[in-house]
Amino acid sequence: MIDATTFHFTDTFALAATGMAVGLLSGALHFATLRWNVAYFARGRVLRAFALQLARLALTAALFVLLAKAGAFALLGGIGGFLWARGVALGMRRATS
Repeated sequence: MIDATTFHFTDTFALAATGMAVGLLSGALHFATLRWNVAYFARGRVLRAFALQLARLALTAALFVLLAKAGAFALLGGIGGFLWARGVALGMRRATS
């Protein structure tokens, strides 16, 4: 027999874990395209760089809105995953410098 409190905890954990996975993947994409964005600006391709920047920010905002609609734990997990991806990207950048 399933206890109601255990079942609720499982749902909460599943939402947070799913949010973290989605945040980690979207953060990895967000910060990978940041490198492309910087390269476009450096080469003087300003219009393309602005379009990519707008797309990056719009997709990130849309993702966080969807996670917020899924619930607070999904949003917190997503933010955690996104920040984890940021830390990895910064660590990789420091290792190559």
